Amino acid sequence: FMTAGLILALAAQQQGDQFGLLTFSDRIERFVRARSGVNHYAACRDALYTLQPRAVSPNFEELATFIRLRLRKRALLVILTALDDPVLAENFEKTAALFARQHLVLVNVLRPPSVRPLFTEPAPEKLEGIYESLGGHLVWQEQEELTRRLQRHGIALRQLTQATLAARLVSQYLEVKERQIL
Repeated sequence: FMTAGLILALAAQQQGDQFGLLTFSDRIERFVRARSGVNHYAACRDALYTLQPRAVSPNFEELATFIRLRLRKRALLVILTALDDPVLAENFEKTAALFARQHLVLVNVLRPPSVRPLFTEPAPEKLEGIYESLGGHLVWQEQEELTRRLQRHGIALRQLTQATLAARLVSQYLEVKERQIL
């Protein structure tokens, strides 16, 4: 996520757009208000590189409150998070709907390789592979349902692979610019 976020910031800088950074966990960790330029990119990079991982659940309510209080102008919010836990996903859906009314929200999650619809890969040869395929299908189905629910709030959810994350983020950003929907 960190590398992909920096590549997205670099793309915004090259387009002459303003960009900022907000990192959160169970609280707001770092906030760099949107600006442009090489020095601002360096500030965002430094803010990311000083982050330390913590094993906590994200506090989406605090994120929503922070965004609603601090971001007055309509903005493109690219959120990189994990929504594989149904309770977290439901919590995110409720809180993201609050700031999606004002902002354009693109949510990106990493999809594990085993999460896919049934019958899209060759049949597994072992019993464990069948259970893995069924489990992956159930998770995929939950993510598809979450995608539809978020879409009703105007929020786009994309499931990306680690290999294509940065490229897809940049293409999403360029598509928003091209369509002029911000």
